[in-house]
Amino acid sequence: MDHQQHLAEIKFSVLMWSVMVFFYLYYYTTHARFFLKIAEKNCSPQLQNTALFLAKKLTGALLLGIIPGILYYLLIRPDFSEFGLTFSDFKTNLLPIGILSLIIFSILFIYQKFYPAEELLQAEKSFSTRFVHAMGWIFYLTGYEFFFRGILLVECYHFLGFWPAIAVNIAIYSAIHMVNGKAQTIGSMIFGFVACYFTLTRGTILIPIFMHIALSIFADYFNLSQKNQI
Repeated sequence: MDHQQHLAEIKFSVLMWSVMVFFYLYYYTTHARFFLKIAEKNCSPQLQNTALFLAKKLTGALLLGIIPGILYYLLIRPDFSEFGLTFSDFKTNLLPIGILSLIIFSILFIYQKFYPAEELLQAEKSFSTRFVHAMGWIFYLTGYEFFFRGILLVECYHFLGFWPAIAVNIAIYSAIHMVNGKAQTIGSMIFGFVACYFTLTRGTILIPIFMHIALSIFADYFNLSQKNQI
């Protein structure tokens, strides 16, 4: 085994361990009670749920997006070009983004007709609350997809190849959704496959980012449960 291959294997091993460490850090941080205590101390009862939601999503953006991105750039690969985070990539992929978002909207629309969600409090359905939720999802899911379909998927692709990279990504992605029940686990496998396939074939993570944002915002709009989504 030559030196370059040995170094590549070490980097890949460190990356895989780091992915799990950062995800565990995010999960246990956002499920700790101190967020709830801060919200109860500093916010009115009407605003506590929204403040708690936003705090968790911004923490997720930091621990899954910003910090891993900085470390990835400094230690592994100082190049984000293959992630396709440019306006030109957005224009090129506008059609699949629009079609996939429409499909997601249609599925959720049909689902809520057969399985209507319980009515939420009127305060939770205000425009300002929906706007805050939307912004929270955008920041969080941009970091989230950068983490899973960017760093993890792209490096697995370089080291393992196309289909093994997708298989590893789906396995990890669906496994962490098991705590949310069978429906989300199966859904995450389908979503994960589509997200991985389009990321690698189109050369951009913009498609899964917009897919995931559409999924969460539309689910909020239909009052479907997204509060425990990982």
